[in-house]
Amino acid sequence: MFRRPFSIIAYAGFGAALGALLWLVAMPPAGAAALLRLQASASDAVAPDVAVATLAAVRQGRDVGALNDAVGALLDAALRRARATPGVSAGTGDYSTEPHTTSADGHVVDDGWTVRATLTLRSADFAALGRLSAELAQTLHVVSIGSDYSAALRQRERDALQRRAIAAFRARAQAAAQGFGYRRWVVHEVEVGTLQGADSPPLRMQMLAAAAAPLPVAPAARRLTLTVAGSIELRH
Repeated sequence: MFRRPFSIIAYAGFGAALGALLWLVAMPPAGAAALLRLQASASDAVAPDVAVATLAAVRQGRDVGALNDAVGALLDAALRRARATPGVSAGTGDYSTEPHTTSADGHVVDDGWTVRATLTLRSADFAALGRLSAELAQTLHVVSIGSDYSAALRQRERDALQRRAIAAFRARAQAAAQGFGYRRWVVHEVEVGTLQGADSPPLRMQMLAAAAAPLPVAPAARRLTLTVAGSIELRH
């Protein structure tokens, strides 16, 4: 007669104790720290400040020696003209000698050689580089034309975006700490990323010879971005 009430009370007491134990396991002790991963980015639209053009001297034939001499003469003449232009820097690039083939009666036949050498021009004066490229295109092929960032502009933008990204990271860390009910936070680990978006492929000209008119070199602004990511330790 008296066992049933006792067993019910005992079971209820056991359930309450188990619930209290689970609550203690699930909830961190008072004053415990927590780790939280965050990231923040800063970006800006920046126009490149350097014009870049790549041209190529190309000759085809059977006499490799004569082809090399002809390409070398074209390249030397173009280098002298470019280096005589104020504000323009010039340098040689790839040099290749490859077999040239043709198709005859369904068969691939060796038809001599193709010798190719490239010349790269850089200048902060976009108009001057456009005029020079058009002039050199009378004897060379225009491979590509585009724009780039100078080392000084890259560094300046990197520093500015880094400051903004770090400030944004700190603001997010402070907001997260307050949102989770912590009074303060400290950096556990952090990584500052590299400048993204500064490298863009130039406009390819498909080896088309240019007209005598200056080539248009218009720098379009690109979106530069820098990201700061890491984890913070939240503390009561």
